[in-house]
Amino acid sequence: MFALNPSSNVPIYQQIVNQCRNLVAGGQLTPGDKLPAVRAIATELGVNPMTISKAYSLLDQIGIVKRQRGIGMVVSESGPMRARMGTTESKVLIAYAKKVGMTRTELVSQIERLWEET
Repeated sequence: MFALNPSSNVPIYQQIVNQCRNLVAGGQLTPGDKLPAVRAIATELGVNPMTISKAYSLLDQIGIVKRQRGIGMVVSESGPMRARMGTTESKVLIAYAKKVGMTRTELVSQIERLWEET
């Protein structure tokens, strides 16, 4: 399900989050689909189960998946929309911010301020 690049600068947990998000956005995973168990996927990928747990927790926090008692992690009903939401727009925003010389911190601060205003 996941293909990791250990030599990447992107942390393993973030690679898993990104790949899962892409699978949901692309329709390969649909609402109600169950993600592999933490231990099973950790063994398969040869990583610490805490790494998988961290990735799954982040996916849960952003609403791509939800924890279901007795079942595990499943793609949420809003998962596909959340996975696709704003990716293109965010990339355009980041590119523009870089073009005008904004730092990441400045951009995040501005977004947080505007979020509270709306």
